[in-house]
Amino acid sequence: MNNNNVMAETAMLPAEETEQTRKAKKAKKATRAAVFGTFVEYYDFSVYGYVAATLAMVFFPADDATTGLLNTFLVFGSAFLVRPLGAIAFGWLGDKVGRRASLIASITLMGAAATLIGLLPGYATIGVWAPILLVALRMLQGFSAGGEIGGAASYIREWAPASRRALYISFLPSIAQFGKGLAAAIAGLAAATLTDPEMLDWGWRIPFLLALPLGIIGLYMRLSIEDSPEFESKKDDAEVKKSQPFKELIRDYRMPLTKVILIALVQNVGTYIGTVFIAAYFSSILGFSKGQASTIVLIAVILAAFLIPLAGQLGSYKGGRAILRYSYIAYAVVSIPSFMLMQQGSVNLAIAGLALGMIPYALCQAGTYSVMPEFFPMHIRHTGVAFGHSVGAVIGGGAGPFLATWLIGATGNQFTPAFILCAAGVMGLIVISTVRKNAPADSTCHQFS
Repeated sequence: MNNNNVMAETAMLPAEETEQTRKAKKAKKATRAAVFGTFVEYYDFSVYGYVAATLAMVFFPADDATTGLLNTFLVFGSAFLVRPLGAIAFGWLGDKVGRRASLIASITLMGAAATLIGLLPGYATIGVWAPILLVALRMLQGFSAGGEIGGAASYIREWAPASRRALYISFLPSIAQFGKGLAAAIAGLAAATLTDPEMLDWGWRIPFLLALPLGIIGLYMRLSIEDSPEFESKKDDAEVKKSQPFKELIRDYRMPLTKVILIALVQNVGTYIGTVFIAAYFSSILGFSKGQASTIVLIAVILAAFLIPLAGQLGSYKGGRAILRYSYIAYAVVSIPSFMLMQQGSVNLAIAGLALGMIPYALCQAGTYSVMPEFFPMHIRHTGVAFGHSVGAVIGGGAGPFLATWLIGATGNQFTPAFILCAAGVMGLIVISTVRKNAPADSTCHQFS
């Protein structure tokens, strides 16, 4: 080889390494900003469920505690009804203007709505306007949540190294667990340290008002990031400029969209029954104190937060579809034993039971978020993931807690949530058996049929 060529190639190495290092640093910074923002959004969105029993008395006073709790979960479910609208709006923003713009807008709206809930007068002060305003603010939270996960998952997917996408994306649901965990911890601390009258009077506001400083930090982080290289390189293409993301999604990607909806449905059933409804289940159905219920959920959620990246690492070797398959089998097998442990009247056994249920939950979280972006090309990816996940959330997450509460009241069977999780696992197995990877549609996106 010519010495001059060797010297020229050697001289290029530092520049190449510097560029690779710079890109790796930007990818990590982008991932941190997306992940922390999702942490904040999941805190804001989940805290409602962890103080549901108190909110029932503040906003829906009733002689029957079950009726008040049902009304509270109806409001919880109302947030899911507008998530598809948020997905369309934020999806358009993310696919046409940029992922960064969508992420900034979603965290701003979520934080503002949560803070206003914390300032809202109760039924005793303003009467029927209290639940009306609560519904309105909760729906704003749902609108924001509709765009968050699609934007964050698409953004991380487009920044992450191809060989480590499953791992990078797994940090999204993993850190989100800490958002839920913080919500459970703050709610549990308030319930444990305040008297019942204090909790009803002002204590329930504390978890919501914490959304303000958390939101400011998350907003600052997202303002400091760049759009993904993939989006930047293609945003001026004719295909992107002329595209109408939602119209194209419905017209050309109906089958991939249907599968994303069903995958998201199963994931949301596991999420909102296994980590949100379960807090009220422990206190209102099984007779644990509110402090004990929050502690049990907190421990399980933190365990899940550490299990999810392990599942994501497994996904880097086995693939997202494989770990989804494992999760669905686990849901069908372990849900009933999990609830049997919870019903023994022991805090330690309840922790063990819910921890067992976190195994399929962690696998499902990592698999769902790594698989969904692969169904769609870049120019409609945000809209496809956001809308598909949101519709699945309406059915699985919005209806799940209410359905479980209603069925327990109607049948008296405390295993009802376990039966719902088993059924979701079986349905997931049917769906994932129809998913196969085709040849890459382009150099960056693997289409799924």
